[in-house]
Amino acid sequence: MSPLKPARSRQMTLTEAAYQELRKAILTGAYEPGAQLPTEADLGEMLGVSRTVIREALHTLEEDGLINRRHGVGTFVRTRLLQKNLNFNFGVTEMIKTAGLTPGTNFLETSYCDASEVGEKVRQQLQVATDARLLVVERVRQADGQPVVYTIDIVPQVLFQARSFDTERLWKESLFQILHDEFNVAIEYGVAHILPVFPPQRVAQRLALPRETLTLYINQTDYGSDDTPLLCEQEYHLPDFFNFVIWRKGSSYLQRNAAS
Repeated sequence: MSPLKPARSRQMTLTEAAYQELRKAILTGAYEPGAQLPTEADLGEMLGVSRTVIREALHTLEEDGLINRRHGVGTFVRTRLLQKNLNFNFGVTEMIKTAGLTPGTNFLETSYCDASEVGEKVRQQLQVATDARLLVVERVRQADGQPVVYTIDIVPQVLFQARSFDTERLWKESLFQILHDEFNVAIEYGVAHILPVFPPQRVAQRLALPRETLTLYINQTDYGSDDTPLLCEQEYHLPDFFNFVIWRKGSSYLQRNAAS
């Protein structure tokens, strides 16, 4: 029996629907790390779409770092490389799952505070007044039991004040997913700044890093579809554990757009 359902949706294009269905099959283990995917023709038959649609969906999955397409051989689910494609905005939990590893959390600390306590930079990122209430979530994220990322997420309480937020769920669940499923808060895109830094002492201790070890620090603001800031993310990534990928357009892209 095929693990795929026909790619039909009124809310998205056929390519997007096919991409989402294939992506789900990979992330849930229907196609395990290292497994070869069916041919484009077979995938098209399973999903009820053309080979052109399948080809476009596979191209996006390759950009995500989920698959490896070998010319003349076939398409394979990538193995245990913890790869984060910075063109796509998804959380740490999903990034770890994408690598075929088991996500976990071995440290969770949550608190509420006024925006005046988090610094001017964060207030500007979230565009909130100094008396706005914020939820601050600090976690150590694991991949197969190994600490790999220290995350600090700062969320305006106004996003979920109408309902209680069970922060204990964050031991096992994605913040992105909880905001989307429980509070109808959909993150449309994020703007990230990336630089190497020496982490604060508490971060280094939680990640079991020697003193003066550089981490890759990502400071990101996530926005809704109306460009409203929804979330401030600060991530300290363990060195030598991640492969970060940025897809950069070439000069031909610029020339085409300049001519149009």
